[in-house]
Amino acid sequence: SVRLVRALRGVRMVRLLRYVGALRTLVLSIASSMASLFWTLVLLVLIFYTFGIMFTQLVSDYCRYEVGSATMAGCVDKVGVYWSSLPESMLTLFMTISGGVNWGETFRPLIDISIFAVMCHIIFTTIAVLAVVNVVTGVFCTTAMESAAADKEIATMKQLKKKNAQLEDLRNAFEEIVDAESNTVNIGDFEKAMRSDKFRHFLESMSISTEDISTLFTIMDSDQSGLIDLEEFVQGCLQLHGPAKSLQLAKMSFENKITRQAMKSMATSLMEVRAQLDRMSRKALLPRKRRSQLRQPVCSI
Repeated sequence: SVRLVRALRGVRMVRLLRYVGALRTLVLSIASSMASLFWTLVLLVLIFYTFGIMFTQLVSDYCRYEVGSATMAGCVDKVGVYWSSLPESMLTLFMTISGGVNWGETFRPLIDISIFAVMCHIIFTTIAVLAVVNVVTGVFCTTAMESAAADKEIATMKQLKKKNAQLEDLRNAFEEIVDAESNTVNIGDFEKAMRSDKFRHFLESMSISTEDISTLFTIMDSDQSGLIDLEEFVQGCLQLHGPAKSLQLAKMSFENKITRQAMKSMATSLMEVRAQLDRMSRKALLPRKRRSQLRQPVCSI
């Protein structure tokens, strides 16, 4: 029981998968490829079986009719030890494509049997090595990449690692242009830094346009103080990094919707005000008309 407990302690090593991203990726990729491995083995067994029957039958006919031996043991010296039976032929084909034996050694005994056996061996080698093996390798690689991309924790760890590296690069870039006394950057320091190819290319590598320096400085200066500190520089670069994000587009669409609603409400209010002014103006003109009518002289009959 003590040994069992000690053996079970080794299972704790599995916890490393949660903290070591590369090891977790390898284990998940291998595990997700098991189904592809199974069907690959099924396909290879079918191919080995099909060609193994042909080679075994050809060698058997050769030994029976050409050499005159009723058993395979009588013509072993002629065809070698590779094609004596169906299992032996299948094993030979497997070793041919897996590097267990040089395919030239298995190919030469077939030359004396028939040209058809030679052509079958060439066709098998071409199909197995150039088609099956390469396609299977591609399937395994695709499955491994898809499993690694589908794992949420691995994606989170990679994204967090990428973001931390990006933040570190932004801090280093800010320290190169910042004033040591105030730890801030004004417009003059920013324009001076833009004349440096290193800083300008760093911003351009983040897909941040450096053509309009004053506008870029104004966008980064979120508090409109005329100075940029480390937090404003980092947040500004992260917001301007790359193409427009879906959240930013959704925010702009929402703000445009609110603006249209406000303009529509304002237009309705203006129409109401205009209608009230028209009514007030008509009421103000009505007494004037009455007074003007009273002032007119009465004509005698």
